[in-house]
Parts: sequence; C-alpha cells; structure tokens
Amino acid sequence: MRVRLEQGIVAKVTRNGQLELISERSGLRYRFGATAAAMWIALQQQGGSLERAAGVLARQWSADPAATRRDFDVWLEDMLRAGLVRVE
Repeated sequence: MRVRLEQGIVAKVTRNGQLELISERSGLRYRFGATAAAMWIALQQQGGSLERAAGVLARQWSADPAATRRDFDVWLEDMLRAGLVRVE
C-alpha cells in the first residue's frame, strides 16, 4: 500500500514545522501540526509506504510500533475523507 497525493494537491512543510496541503483547484489550505509533518516526511522518504514510515517513526520516537501505526491510520483516514490523498 502506497500513499500518494491526489492530483492538484501540493504539499509543503512550513517554516514553523507544520504540514500544509493546498488544493490548486479550490485554493483551500489544510494545516497539520508537527507530528503530521513528521509522518508526511517519513512517508515521502519511504516511497509512500505506510508500514515502513510508521516503523521508522516508531523507532525514532521510541514508541510502540502498533500505536504509531494506529496514529498513521487515523491521520490517513482524515486525509482520505478530505480528498487529499489516495492509496494505491
């Protein structure tokens, strides 16, 4: 399973460490905190692999891998509902 941005969505990490996803069509901006920014960066570094990204962050954060994966799943559901990403 790979997580990809939907067409017309642009992602950036702001100077203050937030993740910002912008719809080029509507101009809507979605902002997420530093934790989501770290998750997004890990996803990009791991080729969109949710499993690998969650594993990397669990190790970096010395966190329970299952709990980290659940956090990813909750965040991903929010982004899917908003039409920001797709899963391939």
